[in-house]
Amino acid sequence: MTEKEIEKIAQRVAELVLDGILEGAVITSSFNEDQEQDLLTELAQAMTSLDYNLQKENYEKCKELQDKIKIIENKLNKFK
Repeated sequence: MTEKEIEKIAQRVAELVLDGILEGAVITSSFNEDQEQDLLTELAQAMTSLDYNLQKENYEKCKELQDKIKIIENKLNKFK
């Protein structure tokens, strides 16, 4: 095998490795965006439920929801 052929193979291997790395980064980014969107949806539901329970004066449930909201907000802060 000539030096030129070895160089060509090395370049092709490098391209494949980089493509794999970039593909993994895109998948991870997409997963993070989906996870963040799910948390935002969960947060909106919890806040709506909190408002409803406040109006019904169900304060015990409100406390549970406040705790849940804090947990969700902490998870969301990790995306910043």
